[in-house]
Amino acid sequence: MTLRTSALVAGVLGLVLLVVGLIADSRRPDADVVASHRIDTPVAVLAPEIVGYEPLRRIAVEGDGEIVAHTARTADAEAWLATREATEITGLVTWEEVGVRAYVAPAPAVEPSPSPSPSASPEPSPAPSPSPSPEAEGEPEEPVDTSSTDHWRTTWHGQGRLAVFASAIPAGETFVIHTVNGGPLGTLELYAERDPNDAWITPLIVWGAILLIVGVVGLLYTLIDLRPWQRKGEEWLSRRSAKGEPKEGSRRARRLAGAQLPEVPLDPAPADAVPADPATAAPATTDQIPQADQKGGEK
Repeated sequence: MTLRTSALVAGVLGLVLLVVGLIADSRRPDADVVASHRIDTPVAVLAPEIVGYEPLRRIAVEGDGEIVAHTARTADAEAWLATREATEITGLVTWEEVGVRAYVAPAPAVEPSPSPSPSASPEPSPAPSPSPSPEAEGEPEEPVDTSSTDHWRTTWHGQGRLAVFASAIPAGETFVIHTVNGGPLGTLELYAERDPNDAWITPLIVWGAILLIVGVVGLLYTLIDLRPWQRKGEEWLSRRSAKGEPKEGSRRARRLAGAQLPEVPLDPAPADAVPADPATAAPATTDQIPQADQKGGEK
């Protein structure tokens, strides 16, 4: 496989990765979500386990008039809610839907009655109690004191809208929201944060773009004949190198002059040898020069 073919294959692969990454990026879910529900009762209650739900970040209510929110112990909240119509928030059914149900106060625990002790003689039957008077039957029940704040731990007030961060609600306490005028509470919104697991989308787009660029370069080399441009470039370089005389002392000048590298003896000189001074050295005599006879041998 040639280099151009490899570049084209990389370009096709990059195009596929880029298209998949862009589609995934367009359909990427939001990290911050808001689930809402219309509350028709004047009171809404969230249990401690709902308030402590990890993705939950904020609780907001939008309605008419003044809105009040409280936190209390579970037993105190149940005692206050026993005589009121309320809606219980059960959590997030989906990231856009809030689960609700009608609040039902838990039944009080019934203590078992002691077993009757055996007796020898039967006890006389009690006298019948007098029937209640007509005045007693018509008396209304004693109203519940709603102005007492002994059972509330923390309180928030809002006019038309009230928002409370889940982190501001103490752990283990019930969260109660109600209207002051007794009308429907309004729209309840739960703000949550989720992990969409989309860390792979950005690297996919980046690598797809890089491979696509490599493929485009390979395609250009395939469609465009660059040999004339290469020939022109080589001719320009040859003309540029031939212009003008070389500088004195440059490598090109020495090469054109025929200079060669100096010959270096490979055999090292003996350690006790003293180099002779060319100025003081005596010229060699003819007696010291060996002469060859006619047969080619030395005399």
